[in-house]
Amino acid sequence: MDGNLSARVLVCGVAVGLVVNTGEFLLNGVLLHGEWGVVMQSLGRPPPGVESIASLTVMTFLLGIATMWLYVILRRGCETDREAALRAALVSWLFAYGLGFGWSWALGVFPVSLYLPTLVWSGLELLLGTFVGARLLAWRRPVLGGGLG
Repeated sequence: MDGNLSARVLVCGVAVGLVVNTGEFLLNGVLLHGEWGVVMQSLGRPPPGVESIASLTVMTFLLGIATMWLYVILRRGCETDREAALRAALVSWLFAYGLGFGWSWALGVFPVSLYLPTLVWSGLELLLGTFVGARLLAWRRPVLGGGLG
């Protein structure tokens, strides 16, 4: 990956992270806020503080960058940008949410009432973010061809 493409992947990955972080705030900070409080209290843990939220935010931006890096790799073997974006989002979602968060549900740490909405929501936000990132990456590039069509 040349320097120009690397810089663009980084910027577009941050855009993916911004979409996903916004979705995570809406899901966990607004919609499931009460449920998270109950679950954390049942575990004898305080609600997430500023340091925890900052760490999760940074990790989500790194997920966005990794997803765009994966998108560029997959794009070479896919017929369209849309197909590559879908595949990159699916792989990232599987590792980050399906498996990465799945252990906590499988061990009974978090209830299904948190796990299932998180799985569905995160899949949608990651897919949307990856389409946004792919579109931004395609905006000024003759190298990879095609738009999201």
